[in-house]
Amino acid sequence: MNRAKIQEYIDQREEQRVDLYHYEEQSENDFLLNGHQYKLLKNYREGFDGEQLANRFSNVLNKYDYIVGDWGYDQLRLKGFYDLDNPLFRPEQGVETIEDYLYEDCNFGCPYFIVQNCDIRLPKRRNRRHRKEHSPAIRERRRKLNQPEPRKRRRQSAKRVKVGNHQQKFVIHQRVKRNQNEK
Repeated sequence: MNRAKIQEYIDQREEQRVDLYHYEEQSENDFLLNGHQYKLLKNYREGFDGEQLANRFSNVLNKYDYIVGDWGYDQLRLKGFYDLDNPLFRPEQGVETIEDYLYEDCNFGCPYFIVQNCDIRLPKRRNRRHRKEHSPAIRERRRKLNQPEPRKRRRQSAKRVKVGNHQQKFVIHQRVKRNQNEK
């Protein structure tokens, strides 16, 4: 692929995203993004641009308590962070790591902003059992055609063999047919 073709794909994607997210300013620090309430906490070097935030925003960011946007090479980068009371909290993505992120991962002195999510939408968890039953990626094991069902196998025997502590395996042997004349 050449650069012109890649740029064409990027432009098509941007045109598709225009209608996805809408930015509405309510007051100086409060705004709505697709009807979802946010609050601007810090705007360092006028880094906040609501329209650019709407262009780069994704539904994945709805689960975070705080969103940090930083500018580098005329590109907006967004990263989410959790509050301590969020059930999805992980120490490496906690609120107290925002400052470390700004110093270590962002360009020195770059404009940035911090936004607080006022209405967090946690992702729905699905039951694993339910997921396995309906997943097209998981298929039943098929037994070989030349083997009968397990109940009808008359010439096989299974033995339980212990392997280490609290582990076991089953070994299946084919029974040898003995002649009645041999003894």
